[in-house]
Amino acid sequence: MIEKYLKTDDDPGLWREVMDCLAQDIEVMLSEKPYKGNIYLLIGVCSHWTRPHQTRWTANGGFAWPSGYGGNGSWSRGLPEFDWSCGYRWSVTHSHWEPMQRQEGKRKLTVRVAIPARTKIHDQAAVHTMWEQGTPNEPGKKMIRFYGYRKNDQKWSYKAHKDFKA
Repeated sequence: MIEKYLKTDDDPGLWREVMDCLAQDIEVMLSEKPYKGNIYLLIGVCSHWTRPHQTRWTANGGFAWPSGYGGNGSWSRGLPEFDWSCGYRWSVTHSHWEPMQRQEGKRKLTVRVAIPARTKIHDQAAVHTMWEQGTPNEPGKKMIRFYGYRKNDQKWSYKAHKDFKA
């Protein structure tokens, strides 16, 4: 699925773990409040983060602060810019991500996910996600969520998250 886009130094295990974690979060959101519109995922790699080693968030032993140079100009909330990206649609019927060519429908929410590049050579990763138009259980309320992952014995696992609501 996503592996065809990755470079040799990007770890496909992290990408699968991130997409699985997002799927679980969406299932929880939909169980709290059903949403009838479309849910989309725009996922990509970012190789240029701001201050990647000097600034950290302290959850579960600490992770690099995942912000980029785009967006509102603030170093702490800057939007990571994609080197490349691809899109998926959430299938409510099958509870999984399906590749898509374009977004459809009037009611739609999109989660934008930036994953760091070169994850094969690292044992941890901080991922930046943004729901610009809100989440399935809170449409209209922008949310940024950082996810922290660690690799142990070549297997990635979710460790922590941090939310920012606008």
